[in-house]
Amino acid sequence: MIATAGRLFAEHGYAATSMRRIAAEAEVGLETVTQTGRKANLLLAAFRSGFAGDPDAVDITALIGGFPGGAEPGHTEPGSAGAGGGTDLVEAITTATARLADGLRDSLGIWRAFTVAAAADETVAAARAELAGLRRREITTWLEAPESAGMLPTRDATSRARLADMLGLLTSHDAYDHLVTVCGWPHDDFASWTSAAILDRLRSP
Repeated sequence: MIATAGRLFAEHGYAATSMRRIAAEAEVGLETVTQTGRKANLLLAAFRSGFAGDPDAVDITALIGGFPGGAEPGHTEPGSAGAGGGTDLVEAITTATARLADGLRDSLGIWRAFTVAAAADETVAAARAELAGLRRREITTWLEAPESAGMLPTRDATSRARLADMLGLLTSHDAYDHLVTVCGWPHDDFASWTSAAILDRLRSP
């Protein structure tokens, strides 16, 4: 049902996709669909499922796991180069970025529907704002552990939050849509460029 909703939202937009149509194409009763809550709830679940493969996922950790290289706070991975980051960090970011790029591609249509709907529907706008806030906090938290492990330069809270905003932009649907859809970049080129850009930002004090 969620997969069907996601396909319809991506193909026809939020306004043109009714709960009744979702029920008909998913071959379930309307009551089954309405039990998920309002249409905005279904849109959010469809987006999360398309992006992270899980309708209950909050954001990026469903795709990339914890912090780079799986290091525990206070522990530097063998082969790393301390605060500058070494091969473990490069491999971790490259793998994580490839997964993120796949998630952006697979959920791009739903994200477009999400963005259009947010401009006209206060409930969707609130869900989108909440999702953006959760993502910012999640990226900020994700950065703290590799800093503690000595894999990245230590930053104060303001600098870490600013870096999280930069990483959020680099890994956003808007960035993917612009470079791949508008500019015609191959998907793999986007992933490679984003990985290099993230590493550059992470290593900058």
